[in-house]
Amino acid sequence: MGEQPHGSQAPPPLDVGVEEHGAHRVVALRGEVDMASVGAVRTCLRELMLAGHTDVLVDLRDVTFMDSTGLGVLVAARKQARVFRGSLGLVAPSPPVARVLSLTSLDRVFPCFGSLDEALAPEPSAS
Repeated sequence: MGEQPHGSQAPPPLDVGVEEHGAHRVVALRGEVDMASVGAVRTCLRELMLAGHTDVLVDLRDVTFMDSTGLGVLVAARKQARVFRGSLGLVAPSPPVARVLSLTSLDRVFPCFGSLDEALAPEPSAS
């Protein structure tokens, strides 16, 4: 008893971490972002915004899967950031996530960066 049937192993849990990088907060996700785990992402992003941290980057390099509920949370968080005059960008989406972003054209909606260094680089000033 207690054993799972062959082939039905539970997916690894989603790990959500937050790092401070100057004015930005970086939310690093690791694992699968789906209906079962998306609540942790939603809560984390909402709490950051309500605490006044409205410039947020979501690091997606270690996300192995993202379904429509995960995309929905990112879209809602982007809207919330804009209400607070902040921003929400995506960092280094893994190949499966980049594919979903491309298929849904959300890669045109979100600022997407190839690396955290690129995302944190100061914007060139207009002369």
